[in-house]
Amino acid sequence: MNVEKKVIKMLKLVGFDKFGFAQIKYFKELEARYFEQEKKKFKTLFQVGNVDKKTFKNENIYKSAIVVLLPYKKFESKLNENIIYVSSSLSNFDYHVVLKNKLMVISDYLESMGYTAKIYVDNNELDERYLAYKAGLGFYGLNHLLINEDYGSYFFIGVILTNAIFNYGNPLNKKCAMCGKCLESCPNGAIKKSGDFNGNQCVSYITQKKILDECEKDLIGQCIIGCDKCMIICPHNNFVSHSNTSIEPLIDIYKYSSLSNKEFKRKYGKYAFSWRGKKIFERNLNIYKQKLAKKQKL
Repeated sequence: MNVEKKVIKMLKLVGFDKFGFAQIKYFKELEARYFEQEKKKFKTLFQVGNVDKKTFKNENIYKSAIVVLLPYKKFESKLNENIIYVSSSLSNFDYHVVLKNKLMVISDYLESMGYTAKIYVDNNELDERYLAYKAGLGFYGLNHLLINEDYGSYFFIGVILTNAIFNYGNPLNKKCAMCGKCLESCPNGAIKKSGDFNGNQCVSYITQKKILDECEKDLIGQCIIGCDKCMIICPHNNFVSHSNTSIEPLIDIYKYSSLSNKEFKRKYGKYAFSWRGKKIFERNLNIYKQKLAKKQKL
């Protein structure tokens, strides 16, 4: 059994249904995209690493990217204005831990066969979405999210870079419907008709920033960490299943009391949204409470 068949077998054993292989090379197309983004000042502070690292411009030891998708359910519900919530991706258990634990099995297996292997899950210099695209795991939407034919946009991405060589996937011969619904639903105009995306205007990014100006504060709504509007409205996501149970991050703002950092971590530490800590969470909550109080006085 060759290395590819062995790795595929292991990927299935640890529970991955969607995975692919992308060849690591100098991605000139991606480099041009990033230079254009920086020129227009669309890059956010969360995009770490320089363009050379993202595009593998310099010679490096890795030949392949093993890319996996981990699906999650979307949360959608009619809420009264006294209830706050966080976005679907962040209301799930911390996917960083789940993905890393699963990928560690594959990484250890590769290393046992004499290959190098390094795990990447979010918060790194890679463009994981682009690698998933190159591996044939999805196509780009107008909102710049990747769309998988089975998971829609509701999935997390994990990557292992390795010097093992595989049969590589190809980008899908499929495109976004370009209906414009995501553009119309975007609260702050981050999605552009031109096809560009300004991450600094994305409400999901804004809700997680450390410092907000008054205009940005106006964008804080019931979803106080993240924003799912462009995903919920997307017709490519119509078939994605909803969460059928109440999730803890639904919080009645009149029952919420100030928690110590230790209490916050104990109550919410298992959820992905807690990565920004209590301070950001409570700031956004208070902004929404103030807006609601003003509305109720009218």
